[in-house]
Formats: sequence, C-alpha cells, structure tokens
Amino acid sequence: MSGSARARQTPKGRPAARPAQRQAASRPPPYGPPPLVGWRRWRWVAILVVAAVIGLPLAHALFGEVVALLGATLLLGFLLGRWTAR
Repeated sequence: MSGSARARQTPKGRPAARPAQRQAASRPPPYGPPPLVGWRRWRWVAILVVAAVIGLPLAHALFGEVVALLGATLLLGFLLGRWTAR
C-alpha cells in the first residue's frame, strides 16, 4: 500500500425504534349514502323530464329528427352511466 491507508470505520448502529403512536379513529366510514338521495334525486328527475318535454321538440325543430334523437340518446346514456357508476 502507499502508506495512506485509512482505518476502516465501524458501522453505525440503528437507532432504537420508537413505538408507533395510536391515533383516534376520527375518519368517517369510506362508504356514505348514495349520491342521489332525497330531494336531490327528484331534482335530477325533474331536469330529465324538462329536457325531454322541452329540449327534445326544440332540438327537433332546430336540427332535425335524427340529430335530436342522437342527442337525446347520448345524453340519456351519459346520465344513466353516471347514475349507475360505482
């Protein structure tokens, strides 16, 4: 060796593990009531009925039958998918 060999350092020990502190279970349960309950459900029903009674004839008059039916089908499919999503 070249004379500059260093002494090997001893590995440091791990610090003593502290016991985990317990926290109070203050979180609500992960599953609450369904999103459409009570008056909110009837609000969405009213919106859908108004869209069908007013929106469909209006879209038919402005854009034609095919566009109105395709738009209604797309909207109903989107709403049905949102209402039944988990």
